[in-house]
Amino acid sequence: MVTLHPVTDLVSLLDLESVKPDAFLGASPRLGWGRIYGGQVVAQALMAASRTVDSGHLPHSLHAYFVRAGDERQPVLYEVERVRDGRSFTTRQVVAYQEGGAILNLIASFQADEGGPDVQSVVMPDAPGPDECERWPSDLFFDHRIVGRWREPEVRARGWLRATEVLGDDPVLQACAFAYLSDEDALGAALTPHPLSFEWERMMAASLDHAVWFHRPLRADDWLLFDLAGSGVANSRGLATVQVFDARGVHVASVAQEALGRERTT
Repeated sequence: MVTLHPVTDLVSLLDLESVKPDAFLGASPRLGWGRIYGGQVVAQALMAASRTVDSGHLPHSLHAYFVRAGDERQPVLYEVERVRDGRSFTTRQVVAYQEGGAILNLIASFQADEGGPDVQSVVMPDAPGPDECERWPSDLFFDHRIVGRWREPEVRARGWLRATEVLGDDPVLQACAFAYLSDEDALGAALTPHPLSFEWERMMAASLDHAVWFHRPLRADDWLLFDLAGSGVANSRGLATVQVFDARGVHVASVAQEALGRERTT
């Protein structure tokens, strides 16, 4: 088994080790969960892709499929395929492996800055500030404040998130840290419409796929408001869509995730 540096914070989690051209190893914190938090694998895969991209191109979207649960006791190997290098857009595919096969398949797109008009047509919802909200305890490397979750008349949830450490001005590190945050509440919002929601001991739940779009510059180490909506469940799958705003009300990103929810049979 390969021994990597210990993971003590988000920066060390995103500090991948190069093992050969376009292949990187990522380490996990030992949380006692057994499995790896899905946002970690997405964030590390995006970092692996970014390590093969010219610095003039920044992440603008990613689409990932969770193939199977990761094991926090094993390192993760990220192999990057250079799908295309263009003047405006660059595309990378990343497959994350552990013993036994792939655990994640991600494709990411990077864009050179083009300027142009900036028009925001969505409005940040009313919400109390993070200092006025309940802190949600977590073993992960972020601060999470709960605004609330509702099932009537439609499924909605809101919460504030930020990384627990100052990350500096590297936009790639900030984007990867945001990818880490982006997986936190989506599964719950996706499955809230399920009749067994809030009875999680009776449900087997898992994230299936995950997408992020970066609209405007953001800082994952500043407070971000996640406004989540659940659209219902069918064929044991539920979908959550998320609009993300910074504290000034700027719409910085959007997220979507589909989740699996089945009644436990044993």
